Amino acid sequence: MSSPLPRLFDTIKISSPDLIKQQRIRISRPKKQSHIQFYGYAISREWLVQFAEQHCPEELGDRNARCYQTNAIMRAYEHLVDFTGINNLDPVTCFNPKGGSVPPEWIAVYDGDYDDVLSDEELLAFQIQTVYVLTVCSDEDDSFEDRPSQEQMDYITKLVGHGPQWWMRCRSVY
Repeated sequence: MSSPLPRLFDTIKISSPDLIKQQRIRISRPKKQSHIQFYGYAISREWLVQFAEQHCPEELGDRNARCYQTNAIMRAYEHLVDFTGINNLDPVTCFNPKGGSVPPEWIAVYDGDYDDVLSDEELLAFQIQTVYVLTVCSDEDDSFEDRPSQEQMDYITKLVGHGPQWWMRCRSVY
């Protein structure tokens, strides 16, 4: 009597890497810049606190506690990862220029190369606009290839209330 196991293995269809790639969101990489670019959602700390208060209030503790906001932000982030299944969801601080493209002076200031670009007076008056972004991938090869599925993106877009876009990272992570 032959075992049915080999036939079962023949009938199981295993997803090929090409099939998995087809399930990923379809976005084009932006033109390479001097800093890494991230695809994600601009959100505020207040939005994260409100999200945590709505979805996991029992985990937050006393609202008057000194670390309440930090705790709420961490809990919101953890719940967003759990809800969406996007394991590479990352908080990143990005440039937020009003005109669309990042001025070279902003990059120079963040890189510490401003001596030749700005005078001392200009540097003191200089204000760089930044935004907190929940990112789902970057323009780097490994991250871009590991981007989420369209279903995951639809779900997080619904949660956040607006669509994602490409952002240029300026430096630190919150």
